[in-house]
Amino acid sequence: MNVRNGIDQVNSIFPSPPKQVVKSAAGPGAVPPEAVGSDQAKLSIAAGHVASSASESDVRMDKVASIQSALQAGTYQVPSEKVAEKVISAMLNTES
Repeated sequence: MNVRNGIDQVNSIFPSPPKQVVKSAAGPGAVPPEAVGSDQAKLSIAAGHVASSASESDVRMDKVASIQSALQAGTYQVPSEKVAEKVISAMLNTES
């Protein structure tokens, strides 16, 4: 699953500001210099399951490819009765 969606191009519009050196007093709650500018995220086990299930698809790629090629060739045909049934069922909010 690709979630970037062109985010890399944002850096060309809004360049990152230069890193600042943070001098902190050594004491309780002080932030070590190596921690400045480093973000971390920890995901739960449930998030890992969601991510792995999202990568497992129920899409039948062979069927998708055959329909795509038929659409490009102009040979894909759908019976008008089926289209009408789907339109009416969608308008009536029923399943068929």
